[in-house]
Amino acid sequence: MKKILTAIAIICTLTAYGQTAQDYYNSGGDKATAQDFAGSIKDFDKAIKLDPKYTSAYYNRGTSKMYLKDYKGALADFDKAIELKPDFLNAFTNRGVAKLKLDDLKGAIQDFDAAIKLDANNASAYFMRGQVKMQMQDMDGGCKDLTKAKELGDTRADKFLQQYCGSQTTATTENKSNESLMIDWPDEDWRVANQQDNAEQTMIELLRNKETFDNWTEIGTMFVYKGVSASKKIPITNTMDFLSENAKKTCPTAKVTMIEKDESAKYPWIIFKIECSSSKEAESQVWYAIQGTNELYVNFRGVKKETIPADLQDKWVKFFKTAKIVAQ
Repeated sequence: MKKILTAIAIICTLTAYGQTAQDYYNSGGDKATAQDFAGSIKDFDKAIKLDPKYTSAYYNRGTSKMYLKDYKGALADFDKAIELKPDFLNAFTNRGVAKLKLDDLKGAIQDFDAAIKLDANNASAYFMRGQVKMQMQDMDGGCKDLTKAKELGDTRADKFLQQYCGSQTTATTENKSNESLMIDWPDEDWRVANQQDNAEQTMIELLRNKETFDNWTEIGTMFVYKGVSASKKIPITNTMDFLSENAKKTCPTAKVTMIEKDESAKYPWIIFKIECSSSKEAESQVWYAIQGTNELYVNFRGVKKETIPADLQDKWVKFFKTAKIVAQ
C-alpha cells in the first residue's frame, strides 16, 4: 500500500508541474468570470512567470486588479501590455480608466484619444473620454463625445446625456448664461427611470437597474428649478424649509436635520436629511441643494427606512459634496 501511495503522489506532482502558461491563463480567466479576482491574479502571475511576454495575461491581470481597486498595479500591467503590443486597443481604453481613477485626467484623455485613433467606432472610448472632458469642465466636448458613444450603441451614455447635457438650460433673467450641475453617480447600475421637463423645472428620477417604482430599495432624484436667480439673495436654508414643509404634508411627524451648509460659498449649498417613520411606508432621504447663478439645483437619495444609517449618510454626504456647478 505504501508503494502505491508514493506512486500516486509522484503522478500528481508531475501533473502539477506540467501546467503551461496557457493553462494558468485559462484558469485565471475562469476565476475572473466567477469574480474571484484575487484568485485570477495568482493564476495570471503564474502564466507570466512561465511566459514573461504573455501580453494578454498582463492585460487580464490588470483588469482583475481594476476590480480590486488596485489602480496603480493595473496601470503597470496595461503599460506592459501596450509595450508588448503597441496597437492593443482595449489596453489603451482600460489604461485610460486606470489613469482617471488615479486623477490623471490629461493622461486618461491621451489614452482614450489613442483608442479612438485605433478604432474610430470605439463607443466605450468616446463614453469615457466624454466623462473626463466634463470633469475638466469641457461640457461641450463631453456632450459631443457622449452623443457619439450613444450613436455607436453605448447605452450608458443615455443617463449622462440626460443628466448633464439635457438639463443645461438658458436662463430667462437679465444675466443670461448656460450652466449645469455636474454630479457623477458613483455606481454603474443606475438608470434613468423617468424624466420630465417644462418651463419651470427639469426632473430626473434614477433607479437601480433591476428595480421599478413599485419595488425600489434606493432612489435618486434631481431637480433643476429654472429662473431661480442668485441675485434674489434668498437664503439657501429657505430651500430646506420649503422641502421640509412639503414632506410634512405626507408625513406630519417627519424629522428634519440640517447636516452641513456653506452660505458664503460662490454657490451656496446645504445638505440635510428628512426621516419619516410614521407613514404607511417608511422613507428617509438625504437632500442636497445648491444655488446656481440662474437655477436652483436640488437632489436627493432615499431609502425605505425609518432613519438613515450613519454609514449610508456619510457615503451620501461625500457623494453630494463632489458635485459642482459648471458655467459656460
